[in-house]
Amino acid sequence: MKHLIQRSLKQFGLEIRQTAHNRNLMDFINDRKIDVVVGVGANVGQFGQELRAKGYRGKIVSFEPVSAVFETLAATTAADDNWDVNNCGLGPQCGQAAINVADSSVFSSILPSTRAATVFTETAAVTRTETIEVRTLDDVSPALSGNILLKIDTQGFERQVLEGGRSSLPMMKGVLMELPIVHLYEGTWKFHEAVEFMDEAGFVPAQFHPVNFHGIDSVSLLEVDCLFRPRNQHVD
Repeated sequence: MKHLIQRSLKQFGLEIRQTAHNRNLMDFINDRKIDVVVGVGANVGQFGQELRAKGYRGKIVSFEPVSAVFETLAATTAADDNWDVNNCGLGPQCGQAAINVADSSVFSSILPSTRAATVFTETAAVTRTETIEVRTLDDVSPALSGNILLKIDTQGFERQVLEGGRSSLPMMKGVLMELPIVHLYEGTWKFHEAVEFMDEAGFVPAQFHPVNFHGIDSVSLLEVDCLFRPRNQHVD
């Protein structure tokens, strides 16, 4: 019967094909046997909580530099023995930096915001600055082991985080970053520059997921999550 239907449809130029369901981050985590997720720019732990809700039970290591936000993160994760939190940011070198704290803390960044940020949402407006501790990925990575997924959400500061982790990147099974289509922060890289940087580091895109759409052009992306995987000669 199946073949009869297919032959009938072909007479009209139609064909039935089986397609795989859209792959998502949890598919990647399960396939790569990820047991450590490192979150840089964790805010109050939204990403980690989402992973837990979807069944991830491995270790989470979070970095959040803004003191008040960190306090909320620490309280949120206090009952989770497999979730470590650190009150610092990651960057190209160890030291201190001034971070611009926005009305909505998810928009806080070491980089100055552009006009596009407040056009997108008034809650991106900076209300104060705070001096924070900055470490590097290479500095903290010796304490990490296992199959690691690195997640960076630092509001335009992603490249600097990676520059401080050039020796550590080869140990990552995946790198998930929020990349800009429209620039909400000054001095951020363009989308193709991020892909080129990761290509030079030995990574290629594995998945793309929309984050925000443009406030004026509602059918166009503002930011996108890009999941990178190590280049694998058995696949590429």
